[in-house]
Amino acid sequence: MENHSGLTEESMRIFGRSNPKKELIDNNEYRNIDMQKEELQDHVVRRIEPHEIKKAMEISQRSLSERYSKELLIEIYQSWPDGFLVYSSGDRIYGFIAGRRVTQSEARILMLATEEEFRSLGIGGEIIENFIQACQTYGFMTIRLEVRTDNKRGIEFYQKHGFLVTSILRNYYSDGSEAYVMWKQLI
Repeated sequence: MENHSGLTEESMRIFGRSNPKKELIDNNEYRNIDMQKEELQDHVVRRIEPHEIKKAMEISQRSLSERYSKELLIEIYQSWPDGFLVYSSGDRIYGFIAGRRVTQSEARILMLATEEEFRSLGIGGEIIENFIQACQTYGFMTIRLEVRTDNKRGIEFYQKHGFLVTSILRNYYSDGSEAYVMWKQLI
């Protein structure tokens, strides 16, 4: 017997699709992912342009729990333009990283954000790897960042890219939440 998806009940059982509505949802999700990947096909990771800082601020407001002003983002950009990178395709920005030189040997990641609907597509990983390369070009020996202790996904992401938790900061965020300090040794 065929259902509305065109598959027989037997073939749905064999392929683990006993719920035909679930199959349609899964197919739609896969189509959305395929469309997103196609949209990102001609992307670049590059230094942000000053006129794009407002777009980065909008992404941070949608993605991060802390609020940052446009003036702060401009200050971060002016302090080290090569440490403020965006992942873009055409005129659209999908994510960014904002970092700062702390000393001659240390850089610090201040913000990393990706548009929510484009997460888990490798955008953050590509951005951070480009940031790490920029840090190596500048001769930094370490990179430091802070991440919420309850942000398991973020912690795992940074660990995947070689960062280690070294300490905890109490009442670090504006809501009183704690942060882990994470470091990556470059040399």
